[in-house]
Amino acid sequence: MKEPLNIIPEPWKRTGILTIGGLLIGAGLADCVIAMKTFDLNQTARGLTIFSAGLTILVVMDNSKTQKQTEKLQNEAQLRLERIEDKLTAIHQSQQITTSQYLEIKELVRQPHSES
Repeated sequence: MKEPLNIIPEPWKRTGILTIGGLLIGAGLADCVIAMKTFDLNQTARGLTIFSAGLTILVVMDNSKTQKQTEKLQNEAQLRLERIEDKLTAIHQSQQITTSQYLEIKELVRQPHSES
């Protein structure tokens, strides 16, 4: 499967989305302030809806950033654990070889000496 063409760099995407979220928060807040002067309940509801849309965008962006950091930490921990597992396996194999050599030496010592 082909990878999608990334024309816009990741930091620019993130900045653009955060800007849109901030603008929506500001526009929603401004709409609510204007609605308070005229006591227009519909305009207040619209302002709150726009405000909550902007806030939702910012919260989702923060959550995705946190999730990426968590995944990175988990991957690093997994790699460390795999390296530790490899080292433990090597130690275990070395211990088995040492044990077999010990038993072989023990057998050689037990054999009666043949005198010629």
